[in-house]
Amino acid sequence: MWLREFSEIFDVLPYYLLVCLPIFIALSPINPVESASELDVHRLAQFELGGNLHGSKQAALTMDARGPGVSQVVRKTVVVKMAELSVAGFRDLVSSGVGGLLLLIPPGLAGLSAEAREAVLQLEEELVGGDLEIPVYFAEENPELNELYETLRSEGEGGEDASSALAAMMSSISNSGYQLIISAPTPQPVKDQAVVSTSGLLGGSSGEDQLPTILVVAHYDAGAGAPSLATGADSNGSGVSILLELARLFSALYSGSRTHPAYSLVFLLSGGGKLNYAGTKRWLEEHLDHDTTSDLLSNVKFILCLDSLGKNKPLNLHVSKPPKEGSAGAIFLENLRSVSSALFPNLPKPEMVHKKINLADDTLSWEHERFSIRRLPAFTLSHFTSPRNPERQTLLDSTSEVSGAVLQRNTRLVAEALACSLYPRMEKTTCSGELFSGSLEPKEESLMGWLRLATSFPRHPSLLSDKNSDLVKSLTSALARYTQDVSTVVGTPDRREPEYVLYDTATATMNVYR
Repeated sequence: MWLREFSEIFDVLPYYLLVCLPIFIALSPINPVESASELDVHRLAQFELGGNLHGSKQAALTMDARGPGVSQVVRKTVVVKMAELSVAGFRDLVSSGVGGLLLLIPPGLAGLSAEAREAVLQLEEELVGGDLEIPVYFAEENPELNELYETLRSEGEGGEDASSALAAMMSSISNSGYQLIISAPTPQPVKDQAVVSTSGLLGGSSGEDQLPTILVVAHYDAGAGAPSLATGADSNGSGVSILLELARLFSALYSGSRTHPAYSLVFLLSGGGKLNYAGTKRWLEEHLDHDTTSDLLSNVKFILCLDSLGKNKPLNLHVSKPPKEGSAGAIFLENLRSVSSALFPNLPKPEMVHKKINLADDTLSWEHERFSIRRLPAFTLSHFTSPRNPERQTLLDSTSEVSGAVLQRNTRLVAEALACSLYPRMEKTTCSGELFSGSLEPKEESLMGWLRLATSFPRHPSLLSDKNSDLVKSLTSALARYTQDVSTVVGTPDRREPEYVLYDTATATMNVYR
């Protein structure tokens, strides 16, 4: 008999809880207003490229918080350290119906082990490559968030195997009761989307028409899982830094009558590098298809693209088609190897990496491919061996990852090899790298100054789409110090079939209630 009465009590217990729970909350000693806090969070990137959706479509979030390891995640926001969430674990959360994610990243993105770094890179690649229906945010760890995380994790370790509705209700009552709220509208396409490319010229000394020309190119935007964390110090802040330092060095040579070469030297800072090099494509259209009066590209010897040159790794010259023996491109590679052997004999010589352009791919691998498609001789210099390396687009790419000494060394290599191509007399002898020494030597302080300029703003394309971007103005002004005929080319996506679509709401304010 007592078993029947005990069973009847449990049958009506959920109804008593529904009545009593509001009273318990009202009598709770915790003041909801006093226990609220705010923090800035960074939303997962959202964009379309070549008709494919990337990232997260959602921004609003109003859910209870849970830690890693819980089993009931439906309509819950899971708070987890990014380095501790594997790709498989992330997929399990999505398939289990998780409502949102708050990913914690180390302060300054420092102190990660090699294993943790690899986990972050893989997860970031998975997040950006997917088409997600849940809001995903990043936040830098701080004492308050760490306390929240440890509380939620301890509850998860206690087990939340709610095998019945009653067990789920009791679990909900007994947990800490954290709720995460972000009030944000549905993300919309950025208005007046545009990519801006800026170029400057050092004209050759000869009075002939169609002077031989060499182009040095670097895209200035950066990619990452969160647009507002895309500082891209190595990729491609290092390329921008070396380009501006080269402009400074060669402007001194072009200003002297005895050192003014017969070649023209063009420096191009291109936008939209992370958007399939959309800015480079538009710049080429402007100078090859629309501007019939310009002879800037009428006699191009070769085009050198600089991409990720800030780490102490062997250099690779990526080509779509190996240059013919005796061509300007083949001679430049030999000059680069000769300079490397003369100045830095302990370093591996730069290697040529050949990869054909696959027009069936949604995106191009390297920036030089934009020029190669237009039958212009071009190649990309980078320490990366593969274009698919996730380190080319990651929030881990901070200034601490770039070495000033390496920037100086690589700038010297490129400058000496370029000089041998610009001054045929040097080329006929041995390109031994003796020009840029003493007062003409690349300065580490100058290079790090350019790097600080490039990384002073997050450089995701969605944050640089304004034609009046402060960063683009700063880079244009820097280039104008050392070159002439500085001009900008603005590209916008096609309205009917846009090559890319960028979305707003890169950051938000998250309210944490208990």
